[in-house]
Amino acid sequence: MNTKTIVITGGTTGIGFACASYLLAQNYRVIITGKNPDNVKNALEQLNHQAVGYVSDTSKLSDINTLVTTIKTTFGTIDGIFINAGIFKAASFEATTEELFDQTMNINFKGAFFTLQQFIPILNNPSSVVLNTSVAVFKAFADTSVYTASKAALESIAQVLNIELANKGIRVNMVSPGVTKTPIQKKSGMSDEAITNLLNHFSEVSPLKRIVEPQDIAPIVEFLLSEKSIPLRNEKMIVDGGSTL
Repeated sequence: MNTKTIVITGGTTGIGFACASYLLAQNYRVIITGKNPDNVKNALEQLNHQAVGYVSDTSKLSDINTLVTTIKTTFGTIDGIFINAGIFKAASFEATTEELFDQTMNINFKGAFFTLQQFIPILNNPSSVVLNTSVAVFKAFADTSVYTASKAALESIAQVLNIELANKGIRVNMVSPGVTKTPIQKKSGMSDEAITNLLNHFSEVSPLKRIVEPQDIAPIVEFLLSEKSIPLRNEKMIVDGGSTL
């Protein structure tokens, strides 16, 4: 029986929730986080209360510190973490405000940076860190300048972390989703029509001939978290159905 304990930030919806569900089916111990108490409650109910959930805002360092302290007290150590919490809000470069810039960077990069930093003392040897980045890092999309920058910044530190954390047995790899059918589009402020057009477009241009679903990404994240990926360092698994070919 698998007894590994995995933390998933932003595990209440979308990719994070799909990964939590998949890992539970593979007999992992799963801890999810989310900043909305109702979302955490609903996610745990959908997971039949097999996971543990904590309310924690990735953009607040005080929340991160409290989360790590709580998990250390309850579980002692963990075997892996999926740094998944993130936001996307569409805005042209010229229309991007300082507020949007700070909000995006605080969650997608700063929050991810300090979440991992604070978890290092309770990560086992060996253990795995998976960063959720994006194909936007290498494939340009209009109205994504800050989002792209935040994900590129996250990718840029992975190789440094693999050098610095090697003696602790911590490996860092990335999953890079393409356009995926999740609540992130609705939260971005896109209209229902725009979302439908986006998903239809990528369904048509993808060799997969459908949009990528969160359930497609979950087994890949599990592979990166598992001991099957021990030889991998700084690898980026692109999961886009071939739409960026």
